[in-house]
Amino acid sequence: MVRYEVPLVDSSGRTIGYGDRWLTHRVRSGPDGTVLGRKHVGITIACLDHAGRILTAHRRHRIFDRVWTLSGDTHPYRVFGSRTPETLPRAATRCALDDLGVKIEGWTDRLTVSYAARDPRDPRYCENELLHLMVARHGNQLRVNKKNAYDVSWVEPARILEDSLEDSERDPIDRKYAPWVHAVFALSPARLAKALSTG
Repeated sequence: MVRYEVPLVDSSGRTIGYGDRWLTHRVRSGPDGTVLGRKHVGITIACLDHAGRILTAHRRHRIFDRVWTLSGDTHPYRVFGSRTPETLPRAATRCALDDLGVKIEGWTDRLTVSYAARDPRDPRYCENELLHLMVARHGNQLRVNKKNAYDVSWVEPARILEDSLEDSERDPIDRKYAPWVHAVFALSPARLAKALSTG
């Protein structure tokens, strides 16, 4: 199996090195208490159809299993021992091919948000990301990889926002959406609308 690393970043978003993609997601103990992994670059992709709906996926994964996310999630990988990682658009294209079975290009980096969250189903793991929302238009046939998603559904952004607000009243174990979806949909309506514009 190919070993991948992901870019590590400081509080200003500057790349400070690379870390093993699994070790960066491990909760550990520090001198001041629990530490949620290491801050790293993450990507969530949003495929929009021509009506502006977002393809959402019921995530199948070791970390944050059985929550709904956007169209797919990944990191810009760097093969262990190489010098440079994937670009964000290349990583998004790979993610769509791996998860949705289609080659989608023309990805645009629409916004960046920072968040951290512990997996309530397996508290050994967490996310601590500088997350990039990559957006592209695609309303055609999919060949969903059932190893990565239990199901997919096209959803209006307003419905995701409504569900996200309802989730905030629930315990983390009972929330419908992944924490990075909440981080994106907690942004101002104007910023979110611009990021999800299909124009």
